[in-house]
Amino acid sequence: MGCLYVFLFMEPEIMTLNLVPIIRDVIVEDVNLDNKKDLIVFSTEEDGYEKKLSIYYQQSEPPKFDEKFSFSLQIKEPCSVIFITRIENNHNFLVIANSEKFHIYRFEKNEMVLERTIQYSNAFSYNAKEPVVMRDISYDLDDDGTDEWFIPTPRGVTIFKNFDPLSEIDFHIFHEIYSGNNMTLFYQFPVIYPLKKSKENPKPVAFLGDKEIVFAYGENWKLTKKIKIERKNPEKWDSTYRLGDINNDGFPDILFTETQGTINLRTTLYMYISEGEYKYPANPQFEYKIKGAVALPVLKDINNNNKDDLILFNIPLGLTNFINFFLRGKMSVETKVFLSDSNSLSLKPDYQTTMTMDAPDGKDQIAYAIDDFSGDGILDIAYGQSHNTIQINIGLQEGNLKTKQWIKLNIPAFGIIRTSYINDNKNKDIIIYRPTGENKERLDIILF
Repeated sequence: MGCLYVFLFMEPEIMTLNLVPIIRDVIVEDVNLDNKKDLIVFSTEEDGYEKKLSIYYQQSEPPKFDEKFSFSLQIKEPCSVIFITRIENNHNFLVIANSEKFHIYRFEKNEMVLERTIQYSNAFSYNAKEPVVMRDISYDLDDDGTDEWFIPTPRGVTIFKNFDPLSEIDFHIFHEIYSGNNMTLFYQFPVIYPLKKSKENPKPVAFLGDKEIVFAYGENWKLTKKIKIERKNPEKWDSTYRLGDINNDGFPDILFTETQGTINLRTTLYMYISEGEYKYPANPQFEYKIKGAVALPVLKDINNNNKDDLILFNIPLGLTNFINFFLRGKMSVETKVFLSDSNSLSLKPDYQTTMTMDAPDGKDQIAYAIDDFSGDGILDIAYGQSHNTIQINIGLQEGNLKTKQWIKLNIPAFGIIRTSYINDNKNKDIIIYRPTGENKERLDIILF
């Protein structure tokens, strides 16, 4: 049935909006509560300090977006972060935040009305040139229809409820000052991971800081449990971390990626898999080493069995890739898939392949996304194959990201892809925008 579905599937519809000025991010949300998904486009001027929100209402089914059915808000407040929050069952509010204040706006007909302002010191910057949308900061963990906020601070995270702080959770954050030609302050935001499978009310939430994971639970999340997670390489050059659920026990498993070197890169992935309620081993159960490559790991459930798998994108820095890059303007990206095996990951890739694509210029980013674009429950991959081609490979029924070419779309390929349900089917749709390069005023919507 999966293969038959592919052949019967019609070409996706592509809509393009030409906007001014630089598009920083896009949010898909039902702004006017008419059960149709609308677009919120977050943009800035060239200097980054003049910021604007533009709302485009969905007009029909199939969806259509047009400048005639939109309105804009010039952001006057210093701003580094925006996020959507839900209050009193589906009433969406938009929060504009900086290091000192939160400005809460409600959507009302064709305008946004300032509901209130909250003053609270936090870890956001005051007025960023490249502001961001934070998607993992607002959750409803007590099922009352109103979201809680999880606001990073220099000491940890503060939980807000109904615009007031409820609890402060302290833990170590990687927060350092680097000296050089210019002094630089570096802050690494903690990973926030709600335990959505928990039967407790409110549901617990996990925070991953520097060398420790902290759980907050109980009434108003006042109870905490800290677990040390020791990294293996004390002289790390760079590190990233991810949380997922490999063994489907409801508790997060921890993936550390550590990279050393500049020319002779050495990357090691360590996975700590939970051993039950708030229990973790002293040593990682999974370890995988890579030499001579830049690695980007992703934790996602590939085969729809409620267990996250490890997808590892590698960009080899060997001679072949250098020749391709300088002579042909091409680069190779290796994809390795480690499927969850019982309560762990396989120590060897279950599947691996290589994708060749045009190399970006300057600050351009290679566009890619992993999601279910065909609606069959198996993950597919979309990526920029060339300067003007987005290729989508459909996942096969084996369910381990084995793919075959499905669709090629003739649109500018470099940029950032967001995926969301826009129309009324099981297929994830694509929005691609480009904060850098020659197409930074163009937004493409791909509807499946």
